[in-house]
Amino acid sequence: MIAAAIILASNSDPMFGPDKAKHAAASFVLFTSAYALSDEPCGFRAAAAAGGITVSAGLLKEIYDWRTKGRFSWRDIFWDGVGLALGAGVVFLGRKEGQF
Repeated sequence: MIAAAIILASNSDPMFGPDKAKHAAASFVLFTSAYALSDEPCGFRAAAAAGGITVSAGLLKEIYDWRTKGRFSWRDIFWDGVGLALGAGVVFLGRKEGQF
């Protein structure tokens, strides 16, 4: 469903527009920061909480854009997901033996 929305999105919101890197970077920083600041660092619950915070922030940003600018970008959501996945990858690769 998300892939179809991305494909059908208008050309006024290019898939590789200049703001997409900002979405990915913001989600990466938000995920890794929320994970690092968790009360339970280096655990599944910390990663789940960081993911929830990151997804919520991305969705709230797009809802704000929809309410103020009249557009909701599934492509921005996609790039938010890319940043989240990269952040989770960094966290996963940086874990210690026995974590997760």
